Formats: sequence, structure tokens, C-alpha cells
Amino acid sequence: MWAAGGGLAPRLAGTLRAVPYLRDIQHRRVLDAGGDPVGHLRDLAVMPLEHIPAVQWAILATGDGERILRWSDLAIEPAHVRLRRRLEGIPREALPPGALRLGRDLLDQEIGDGTSATAGRVTDVQFEESAGQLRLLGADIGYRGLLRRIGIEAPLAGIARVLGRPLPRRIVAWGDVQFNDARAREAS
Repeated sequence: MWAAGGGLAPRLAGTLRAVPYLRDIQHRRVLDAGGDPVGHLRDLAVMPLEHIPAVQWAILATGDGERILRWSDLAIEPAHVRLRRRLEGIPREALPPGALRLGRDLLDQEIGDGTSATAGRVTDVQFEESAGQLRLLGADIGYRGLLRRIGIEAPLAGIARVLGRPLPRRIVAWGDVQFNDARAREAS
């Protein structure tokens, strides 16, 4: 598990650039290459057996239901997610057996951290970008992740910092995550 300061594990320091938590990009509006809205980002999926899994699929909520796309077909922009080409020109995808949907299968699940049977409930998922790929670094099991999910992390973190009591981060590195829930365990 990472320290209260939220620093990167030594094996990752200096190699990756910070990007959003799942909460920061989930439910963002998705535009096609021409700027027309096509839906919103419902979920992301990975193959969980990798040491630091790359996000390989995005699940969009569209007017026609869910649509699974390769992550490489999207780009994160400041206010939304943009398809690199029109939706009609992107082949339909299906998640393979063993793929883990992060929002559906991981959030709110009890996990262990490699040192205890139950470390906590997953409140968010932390990513970093490396070589153009969005990589899953760890699972946030602290109340700070919960505050982020309900949209009040930033103001409370600012108040806590002013009071000299910064909010701790509790991130379990992905390689240390042990699933306690059958649904998440089956996906891995």
C-alpha cells in the first residue's frame, strides 16, 4: 500500500505521468470526431492479470445501449472524451472472458492488500499514463476516494491542508490487490 502522502511506489517513480482517477473520467460526455455527442463514458475494462494493466476497452452508454470500443479509439480531453473517428466507422468490440469492468466489477468491492484479509472497500481507481496508454495503478480504499466520488474532495482537502491535517490517501497498488468478492475474483 502507498504511504499517506500518496507517493508512487519506487518501481513506478519517474516513469509515469499522473492522469485522472476513474471518478474523474467516468460519465464524461463522449463526442465523435466531428464534435457530435454520441453518449457518455460508462466504464473502462482491463485484463487484470497484468502487473500494471493497460485500459483496453471503454464502455459507452449510447442511445442504442452499451457500446464497447477499444481504448485506442478514444482521447481524453479536458471536458469530455472524443472518438478519434465517427462511431459508425469503429468496429464493434466484445469483452473477452476474464476482462474486468472497473466501475461495475471493482468499485464498492472489499479487497485485501496482501498483508491483511480485508484492507477496505474500493472507493475509486487510480490511473497513470505511460507511453500513450492509460494504466491501472491501484485501488483507492480510503475515505478520500469516497469524497471524490460525491464531489467534495477538493474543498475538504483544502480545508484539511489549511488546518495542518491533510487527508490521507489509501491506495493499494494493483499488484497487491487481493479480491474478497466472488464477482471481481471471477473477472480476474
